Amino acid sequence: MTISADRVAPDAIGLDWRELDTPALLVDLDRLEANIDWMAGHAGAGGVVHRPHFKTHKSVAIARRQLGAGAIGITVAKLDEAEALVDGGIDASILVAFQLASPFKLERALRLAGRVPLILAVDSAAGVGLLADAATAAGRVAEVWIEIDSGLRRCGVLPGEAADLARVVTAQESLRLTGLFTHAGQSYAARDPRDVAAIAGTEASAVVAAAEAVRAIGIPIATVSAGSTPTAQFLDASSGITEIRPGTYVFYDALQVALGSAGADQCALSIATTVISRPAADRAVIDAGSKTFGLDRGAHSSDLLVGYGAVQEIDGTLARLSEEHGMLDIPAGSPLAIGDRVRIVPNHVCTVSNLARRTYGLRDGIVREVIEIDAAGGVH
Repeated sequence: MTISADRVAPDAIGLDWRELDTPALLVDLDRLEANIDWMAGHAGAGGVVHRPHFKTHKSVAIARRQLGAGAIGITVAKLDEAEALVDGGIDASILVAFQLASPFKLERALRLAGRVPLILAVDSAAGVGLLADAATAAGRVAEVWIEIDSGLRRCGVLPGEAADLARVVTAQESLRLTGLFTHAGQSYAARDPRDVAAIAGTEASAVVAAAEAVRAIGIPIATVSAGSTPTAQFLDASSGITEIRPGTYVFYDALQVALGSAGADQCALSIATTVISRPAADRAVIDAGSKTFGLDRGAHSSDLLVGYGAVQEIDGTLARLSEEHGMLDIPAGSPLAIGDRVRIVPNHVCTVSNLARRTYGLRDGIVREVIEIDAAGGVH
């Protein structure tokens, strides 16, 4: 059967999800909206603001939903993402939570700062110097936050080093220091919610201690920002932070369920696939592989996960992936047949969004909205 264009693009509105060509990303709109509303309510009740991370969904339409629910701005990982937001009409402030070191990227960032309030990250005197020179050349004063290492051992200065770096930043006439931020990504390797709560405590303590040290030398710090989806539920103003930056919560994924951050019934995104082969009684092959699911075992890896996604509604494990094929281990008596549709919740949804071009928004299994992934593939 030939699949016509109306089954893969905006005219898919009104189709049952089983009528879509596969692989296809499906978003349960009721769950998506409930997840957005829950995090907004959690932030408000805890006395903090929230600046959700765009890299999870990379969609301007979903960012609008988040801002409409009360988000005060957006976090991005890459300039491609920031530009997609601004080109899509978003005028809220954007944090680029990533160190920029090349002259080309710094020039891009400062041009973008002429279109939207943009916050840039630094974690070294060398980085400060590069940014200050670029800002001076552009005739701008760049807003800057210092990144704090709260245990992930990736980027960031240790809390005890923050005051020294703050002095370096504030000595530059072309830079304006307004905040500190951290990301405890090690929470993705936790064993259970108790471990996550402990990591959240360490995360908050680190960035708050850094802010206090900077304030102690007479430099005001307005924003103290922390958070990932696992730790956000344990963070509020009582710790001294002022902002949380969760991302995955809009969709959740198999890792978030394994960590106890969400129930399976909160996962909003799944991948529709088609069985293309039944080469053995205990094996089925689907039409989606690593180019759809990615090869993640969760962000920063987790041995809590089995396989490469959580298979829905049938008994089976997505045990292996090649580029275009997924191998399901199934019971020998499984009735699964060639042509059957199978939905799978990915391990790490952020990778999946980057690999696709659109998602199909469903209510009661029917496509009601086609949501473009505006920054798909945007890694620059």
